[in-house]
Amino acid sequence: MSIEVTIKQKGFFKKSITLDVILGKELKYGRFDGDHLEKGEFGKNEFIAYHPEHIGRGFSVDCVPYTKDGVYLRLPQPSTPQEIRDFYDTVQRIATYWKCSINVDGVKTSLKKFLSGYEDMVKFNEHVITVFCKEILEEGKGPFTFFSALWPLHVGKEEAEIFLQDVEKFYLWMHEKQNIDAEYADLLFFEEEGKVVGKYGLWSDTRHLFPMKPAVPIGCTFVETGEKIECSDWKMCIFTEPRKDPIAELPYEKFFQRIPKDKIRPHDCETYDILPLSEEEIAHIIAE
Repeated sequence: MSIEVTIKQKGFFKKSITLDVILGKELKYGRFDGDHLEKGEFGKNEFIAYHPEHIGRGFSVDCVPYTKDGVYLRLPQPSTPQEIRDFYDTVQRIATYWKCSINVDGVKTSLKKFLSGYEDMVKFNEHVITVFCKEILEEGKGPFTFFSALWPLHVGKEEAEIFLQDVEKFYLWMHEKQNIDAEYADLLFFEEEGKVVGKYGLWSDTRHLFPMKPAVPIGCTFVETGEKIECSDWKMCIFTEPRKDPIAELPYEKFFQRIPKDKIRPHDCETYDILPLSEEEIAHIIAE
């Protein structure tokens, strides 16, 4: 579910769109690498915009740099009122900069009419949150995964009970869970002895987020063949410095069994938050 807006420039004398027009003065951008965002980088034709002061799910901007033709924007729902406001403001900046046509979810509209729908969209957003919380609590569905600005967030029964009582806490939760200085699950795949092995990386003195149950990210395929990656063997590679040669490898589950209890806690219902491990603590984990 999302709000999708296509803006196309009209006229003979067209202007190139710039990043400043799209982002304004406050939004930041990045591109997805697997499940997480690489801040300050562009994808081939798309990037994710988000506000660092109220991080939500971000919204995608699909356009060729400096294009004169058009821009496609998509805001996933549910989101937050602040992020919906950011999205609407972005549409307004682009539509004011260009002489253009606007289509919302495939229907042609005017900028004035689009902007007038903000309050209704916020109410609908709250309705969506109520619906998925009830589906979890009353129908036994979920946990639900929300692909968000910086990394995925997962909502289970405990979170749904809180959000159903106060949707504002959903907005705060998304920001708080992403507004931390942590590395999100660095995952690579290797072929070893005729099978695919998924390897996560962890290095000392750094906070990390890892899935409780490892899985192949959605859309992850082999570069050579385009085939979906199938993997059932998972390991943790341990480094003293990022992306240097690993000093050890452990089976994924065994690594988490050996972490000191005061260094591991839930980030959400499907993710571990691993507090920074010293080189001495890592040495002890390896030696057990």
